[in-house]
Amino acid sequence: MAGKYNVAGDILAQGINCVVRIDTDDESGSNPQIVGFVADFNIRKSIGIQRAEVLGEILPASLDPTSIQTTTTIRGFVPSKNLIDAGLDSVRGGGKFCLKSFNPDDERLADTKVATKIPYLDFYDEKHGSIIGSTTWAISTNYGDSSSGKGYVMGDVTLESIGYNNGPSYPAET
Repeated sequence: MAGKYNVAGDILAQGINCVVRIDTDDESGSNPQIVGFVADFNIRKSIGIQRAEVLGEILPASLDPTSIQTTTTIRGFVPSKNLIDAGLDSVRGGGKFCLKSFNPDDERLADTKVATKIPYLDFYDEKHGSIIGSTTWAISTNYGDSSSGKGYVMGDVTLESIGYNNGPSYPAET
């Protein structure tokens, strides 16, 4: 499938093919479960660079990576019906995981200074059975609820996490 995506005009239709999955047990993603679908998402990986500047030269002698920062923004997140009905055990045994789980409890956060981290999160293309990309140890840094007219109540979530990897159908290079 690598390199052939969208040849037949297939798309990742909003709310139909692209779902958010999490694995609350470990960062390997061995048992990811759907937590909802998303209207829009964006994962941005920034690689910090150290420039080796040389006196008298305009261009650097070399560029070396020094850090990676990953930010995930999910807009229009709607939980799946199965999740609402059955629930998914949340990280650290804090009840059932749902859309509102991305919003940390203020009092608990202030008291413990510890926030829930999601060991594994991915975006999954249900139509093609492909992982679009995945990240590990995601922590919520921004949360909001929104609704419009007769629509769903949706969550807008920003997460900071460790790294971002393409799914196996989309090989990456170094």
